[in-house]
Amino acid sequence: MFLTRRHFLLLSAATATSAIVGCGKSAAAEPQLVSLFSSNRVIAAGIPQRLPFGVVNNGLELPDSTALSVRVLSEAVVIDELEVLGRVVRHDHTPGADDHQHADLQRYYAVRTTLPEPGIYDLEIRIGDHTVMLPVQAFDRSEIGIPLPGDAFPPIDTPTLDDARGVDPICTLAGGPCAFHHQTAAQIMAEGRPLVFLVATPAFCATAYCGPVLETLIEGILELGSGTDLGVVHVEPWANPRVGQGLNDPGLRLAPSLDLLGLEFEPVMFLVDPTGVIVDRIDNVFDRSELEDALGRLLG
Repeated sequence: MFLTRRHFLLLSAATATSAIVGCGKSAAAEPQLVSLFSSNRVIAAGIPQRLPFGVVNNGLELPDSTALSVRVLSEAVVIDELEVLGRVVRHDHTPGADDHQHADLQRYYAVRTTLPEPGIYDLEIRIGDHTVMLPVQAFDRSEIGIPLPGDAFPPIDTPTLDDARGVDPICTLAGGPCAFHHQTAAQIMAEGRPLVFLVATPAFCATAYCGPVLETLIEGILELGSGTDLGVVHVEPWANPRVGQGLNDPGLRLAPSLDLLGLEFEPVMFLVDPTGVIVDRIDNVFDRSELEDALGRLLG
């Protein structure tokens, strides 16, 4: 079933909830998984993909540094085996954000693998004495509308402090707009500079795993300092977000950037090299260490 962009965003929390309560076994005994990647024609076969998932511990104690053994299966045939580091979710509610429950969602894991052909795969994950499965569907690249690593990124005239281009407010970060609204993505790309392009709405976090991604990016860029020519752009997914109304506001309109990129979810971060080619795309939550790794690949 096709989901409109608004329905996809609104139902993200419901998807996580169904993953928590959907198992028929004892909730106290079985760790559960929460898919943090879209099933709506986003994962491409034949190229490296990031497949993040969350763990609902259900009483199982996992140290912060826990790594899980993951096998990628195609019809019970193992096509990849890897150890995936756990990344702890640290998340504060933004003032005015919609209320949402965090249940026992404590950490996320970002699998990076290549699914060789279109079709259905399983992530087989060992957690303590339990083995749990998470299905993932890979599509032919021609079926995917969202830009993928290896694609050219479109030079978008994004909202800036000087020209909001019909978006108000251009940034819902508490305390005022962030520092990533001075140049458009098109201007940065025309200068031949690497680009980090983040779509996120801090005031309208709707799931436990949306995370403080804009704040994480701000901290990471500050850590880099002024010795890089990296350009950074933050865009809101909504053209007219009204803090306090939330995603149920019937008057919400999508920002032009979401339509141009074919996005049906947020947050999402694109990393674009000086030639305008996407070198990585990070969907949903990321932490400082994963951000630093991605920036290192972009600038390295």
